[in-house]
Amino acid sequence: MMRQRFFPFAVWIGLVLCLLGSALSVPPGRSLIEQSMTWHMVIQMPILFASGWFLMSSGWEIKKTSLGHWNRFGLTGFIAAQFIITYWMLPISIDRAVVMPQVDVFKLLSLIASGALVKTSISRSPAVLQLFFVGYIVSMLITTGVFLATTERRLCNAYSMESQLSAGYGVVALGIALACAWAFRINRNNSKPEDRIEGF
Repeated sequence: MMRQRFFPFAVWIGLVLCLLGSALSVPPGRSLIEQSMTWHMVIQMPILFASGWFLMSSGWEIKKTSLGHWNRFGLTGFIAAQFIITYWMLPISIDRAVVMPQVDVFKLLSLIASGALVKTSISRSPAVLQLFFVGYIVSMLITTGVFLATTERRLCNAYSMESQLSAGYGVVALGIALACAWAFRINRNNSKPEDRIEGF
C-alpha cells in the first residue's frame, strides 16, 4: 500500500527531464539556446518531448475506459502532435522563441504536450498506423536537417550560419535516432513481457 504513494519510476524521469528542459529557458541556461541552434533544436526540444512521453507513462496514462474515446487508434493525438512538431521546425517559430519569452513558454508547454500525446496515441494504435506518422516525422526531421546543413541562406536571424550548419546535422541524427527508437520499441513489444523497459 505504501508503494502506491510514490510516482512510477518513468514519471520521475519525466519530471527530471521537464526540469532540465525548462532550465534551458531561464538564466543562466538560457544563454545556451540563445547562442546555439543545436542546443535549441537538438537538445532542448527533444528533452521537452521526452519529458511529456515519460510523464504520461505508467499510472498517469489516460485509460481507454475514461477519456480514451477522444483518441481512437491514436489518430487525434498523432495529428495534434504532428502539427506541434511541424510548427517548431519553422525558422520563424525558433526565432520568436528566442526573443519572445511568452512564445518560449508556449514552446515548453506544447512540446511537453506533444510527447504526452504521442505516448498516449502510440500505445493504442496498430504498428501500420504508427509507421505512417513516425515515418512522416522522421522524413520531416531528416529533410529539415539536410536543408539546414546545405542551404547557403541564413534562415534564423537569431543564429549564425555555423550554428545553423551544426544544427542541421544534429536534426538529421535526431531523425535517425527516432526511427531506431521506434523500431526498437516495436521489436520490444514482440518480445517477452519481462524484457520490456518501463515507460518506453
